[in-house]
Amino acid sequence: MSEKELLEKIERLEKRISKLEKEVGYIKEDIYEFVEDDEQCTGNCSHCSGCEEE
Repeated sequence: MSEKELLEKIERLEKRISKLEKEVGYIKEDIYEFVEDDEQCTGNCSHCSGCEEE
């Protein structure tokens, strides 16, 4: 592979990573909203420290 081809491949990978990071962010937001909507905390959530104190 030439240097130009490697640079193009890296650029495509960087764009794909950026898209995946956004998708993961949306998934995390959905999970947090789902947990917040749940009235009873099961103590298995990793995003809050309140469960550990109970």
